[in-house]
Amino acid sequence: MPQPQDHRDRARLIPPSLADPSPPEVTERSAAVPPAADETDRFLLTQLLEQGRSTNRDLAQAAGISESAVSIRLKKLMSAGSLVFTALVDWEVAGFEWFAIARIRTGNRTPREVASSIAELDECEAVAVVVGACDVLAYFLLRDRAEVHRLIAERLSAIDGISDLALDLATESFVTPLGRQFFIARNVPAIRLPAPRIEIDDLDVALMQSLITDGRQSSRAIARLHDVAEGTVRSRLSRLDKAGLCRVTAMVEPLSLGYAGVIAHVTLTVRRNAYVAVRQALDSLPGLVFVASTSGQAGLSISLAAPSQQHVLDLVATQLRAIDGVDRAETLIMVDVVRFSPYLKRL
Repeated sequence: MPQPQDHRDRARLIPPSLADPSPPEVTERSAAVPPAADETDRFLLTQLLEQGRSTNRDLAQAAGISESAVSIRLKKLMSAGSLVFTALVDWEVAGFEWFAIARIRTGNRTPREVASSIAELDECEAVAVVVGACDVLAYFLLRDRAEVHRLIAERLSAIDGISDLALDLATESFVTPLGRQFFIARNVPAIRLPAPRIEIDDLDVALMQSLITDGRQSSRAIARLHDVAEGTVRSRLSRLDKAGLCRVTAMVEPLSLGYAGVIAHVTLTVRRNAYVAVRQALDSLPGLVFVASTSGQAGLSISLAAPSQQHVLDLVATQLRAIDGVDRAETLIMVDVVRFSPYLKRL
């Protein structure tokens, strides 16, 4: 059963109940956009990914079609779960001090069973069954050292079936623009705000909840919903955005639209004197969605989106391992995503 709310959390936001447009298994798909999404759809998606608050009028003028045609196309994409208007919350500004990555080998239970148990943990933001040197990959957001200790000593140790565990703590993390555009939602947990770095009150929380639920609704509609002045809504949302806590965005489901066939996690063992050069070299890597500097032997952990498993393997073999300073690259390909939250990211 999910654990009770930690009384120390300043607030929690509840993600909307979303239909899952793609099956739970992440399998290889064609990199081409399905016929249901034509070139005009792709143009609209590109415009929205660049500016999520674009109005239908803005989009119609840019695409050279009518506002009603824009509305119909967006509704089609949204009903299919391929396009989502929401808000992202910066996990660091929200009050989390640690991001942890667990690579797990399973024993007397199947990887899926172990992953399902991990998904029930309050701290878990994502967990997937993977193919590679281990069986399960999990991501955790932790408020402080006490939560780190509790995760290792109590939460994970209590889960039957974990035979081996490697836990990397991220000292720095970065989500690329591509990563902020991708929306993958599986068994999404509540969005914790343990200790925001700016003062927020109940109205701020309510406004953030409105944006999480529907990031495309107008300030006027939000003002009516909460019985406050539209100017108050605008000023509050502007403050949250400038503080880096909450930002409205448009996101696409990369698997159903064909923008990605697989998601892979790669752990890089990097020579310490080459760390800066390796980190800079990663910026030009195609499909890069996430980078974390980690404690321990590895040094860097990255996530990649690619058209196919073979594309990932070729990318690792020909580009990643060719970077001077990379001694080893361990690739894990997600084949069954059990939990994944798209809402908490570094902005």
